[in-house]
Amino acid sequence: MAHVIIWGDPRSVLGGTHAGVIEVRSFAGLKTALDGRGAALVLAGLSELTAEQGAVEAWLKNGASKRVWLVAATDAGGDSDGLLERFPFLHDVVARPVSPVRLRLTLERAFETMNARGTLLQLQDAYERRGAELSVLNKIGMQLSAERDIDKLLDLILQKSREITGADAGSLYLVERTTEDGNGAVDRLRFKLAQNDTMPLTLAEKAMPLDKSSIAGYVAVTGETQNVQDAYQLPANSPFHISRTFDDVSGYRTKSLLVVPMRDHLDTVIGVVQLINKKRDRSAVLRVKALVDEQVIPFTSVDNELVESLTSQAAVAFENAALLKRMRDLFDDFVGAAVAAVEQRDPTTSGHSARVAILTVGLMEKIDQISSGPLASEKYTPDQVEEVRYAALLHDFGKVAVQERYLRKERKLYAGQLIALRQRFAYILRSLEADYLRARLHAHESGDASPERIAAIEADYHGKRVEAERVREVVEQANQPTVVEAERERLLASLPTRSFSMLEKDPEVEDQDGFPVEAWANGPWLSTKEVELLSIRKGSLSAGERKKIENHVTKTYEFLNKLPWTGELRRVPEIAWAHHEKLDGTGYPRGLKAAQIPRQSRMMTISDIYDALVAWDRPYKKSVSEEQARAILCEEAQHGKIDAELLQVFLEAEIYRLPEFRDRLQKRT
Repeated sequence: MAHVIIWGDPRSVLGGTHAGVIEVRSFAGLKTALDGRGAALVLAGLSELTAEQGAVEAWLKNGASKRVWLVAATDAGGDSDGLLERFPFLHDVVARPVSPVRLRLTLERAFETMNARGTLLQLQDAYERRGAELSVLNKIGMQLSAERDIDKLLDLILQKSREITGADAGSLYLVERTTEDGNGAVDRLRFKLAQNDTMPLTLAEKAMPLDKSSIAGYVAVTGETQNVQDAYQLPANSPFHISRTFDDVSGYRTKSLLVVPMRDHLDTVIGVVQLINKKRDRSAVLRVKALVDEQVIPFTSVDNELVESLTSQAAVAFENAALLKRMRDLFDDFVGAAVAAVEQRDPTTSGHSARVAILTVGLMEKIDQISSGPLASEKYTPDQVEEVRYAALLHDFGKVAVQERYLRKERKLYAGQLIALRQRFAYILRSLEADYLRARLHAHESGDASPERIAAIEADYHGKRVEAERVREVVEQANQPTVVEAERERLLASLPTRSFSMLEKDPEVEDQDGFPVEAWANGPWLSTKEVELLSIRKGSLSAGERKKIENHVTKTYEFLNKLPWTGELRRVPEIAWAHHEKLDGTGYPRGLKAAQIPRQSRMMTISDIYDALVAWDRPYKKSVSEEQARAILCEEAQHGKIDAELLQVFLEAEIYRLPEFRDRLQKRT
């Protein structure tokens, strides 16, 4: 209903009799008169406007102009234009006294204009509100698209759905569809998570049959959004029921519900978002049931549209995240198979790559937590941690290109070489015995079998046999992959040797000497190459063989560099390539120095050395105790070969005591 308010002395404004006009004498009285009323025409005197000009202008700018048409009354023939310039917030100027007819016409024009302006403002508000809603949805969509962790994504979907609707609580379900393989399995609806501002809770996941008996199941089966004003007052013909079990146990009161399906790009329902109790005041906590009737209101059609739009984006984000997870799982399986293939060729180091990955990732995560000191600035993203994990798992992949003969070499001589050498010494001893018997026979036949002659023959035989047995014993001892003692090294070096031209070269053994059977009986009994191998100072590999195994690092880089790594994993080949480098430049294969070695590679170096020292699975060396392993690492750091700062974290945080690492180490041993 239209209202007319006179602000000032009505006798100075009106002419004639005006029924229903409200009179006020002050600005405060004007605002009071407007309370609880609709639109109004206000006729104001000049003295009132002049006295309250600033306050009136601010009042109108703050929203009063939406329901007030302010008109000034001035003397007939007055300067109306000057008055409008003086009071720019006026809507019109009329001459006084205002007759009833003029007042009625002014009132009609005012309210026509106000209605048109109100309609325009409503459209503008709706446009701005929809723009704000679209902006919010766009921002939410960007957040959903950026999240790749499925559990975090589902939590974010429910959280944002509640935020844009003002819901106090909510839950999310996923549809699990079975393949058509005839095994009798049925589709299920899995409850994934719940959120509740009134009573924070943690509920376990559970699966239920996918049917229409529950409201979430109904929406999942039919794909129809359900908006329920009161969960306790469903229509008698409702196709679903709403369980009160949680309410009965917790004391919560479920009232309004909005249940919306999540659809993928094929329009198939893949999940359900269930929102509970839309609140007038979003900060309200519904601990008292009386507050539910006061605060909880039904979800609106706008809520429907917003949540349906959000869930459509959420479904795409979920499908993308699930696809990415499946791809990552597939790649993990490929990496596991690749590592297993390498370890089958080199079973002596089985499990080494996985243990190195555990130690390296553990060290990296610990460094990321440091808040002071020289490593405080080292912070790593989950992608960088994953990058290091892959690099550690695949750091020995290049061994697939190394001949198994080198990888599995347990002694300084290959098994075939040792067998041949043992046969040679057996033949030598038999030859010495045969020579001894022939010498005795010849002495008797020639009549020179005096005791002295026989004793000389026996002494010669005994001396040669002892020497042959001594050389054989030295060979057996020197063949062990232990550090050669100085005395044994001198003995080996003093042995006479001879070289033979190659008769039939074994393509898998480099620099080998042929040793024809015809030459076995006559010394020297060892070839130059055999003495060289038996004189290896440490371990079982010659310099050439060690070089071939060390080449696995370069092969690893070459193989990994051919894979199309995604951006966040692009440094995997580089990190793996440098894990045998030393800070002082004595490492391999490139002899890099400290500034050239990635920090992640330095972490892996520490983990790699530690596992190699304590593992029981290398037949060519015995493991050392944990104390000895730590001492060796400290010595390496003191000599400037490995990173002392990283080693300090490794030791102080006791990374080597990680349960997963120790479990794998114990299983292997």
